[in-house]
Amino acid sequence: MGKSDDSPFSAALAKHVSAEGCQFVFNEKRVAPGQRFRFKLEGFDPVIGTVRWVVTDRVGFAFDRPLSRACQQALSEHCRTVHGLKLFLA
Repeated sequence: MGKSDDSPFSAALAKHVSAEGCQFVFNEKRVAPGQRFRFKLEGFDPVIGTVRWVVTDRVGFAFDRPLSRACQQALSEHCRTVHGLKLFLA
């Protein structure tokens, strides 16, 4: 049984953030290429994307739409101060 849209799938730490994507570090072991996730940062539209590759606890994540410079900075700052981001199935 899947999780509801209101429950986070997992938490992850975003690294190497660019307009097109980022690397997530997961504690979750059941992430697979092709999986879709979304997340929300305060003051920005929800971000949706697709897992492109998985190597141990590292995941390459491509955004559906390029992130603005401000959103990239907010994502990096959020992960630096909160030490993680809640990801939801998309």
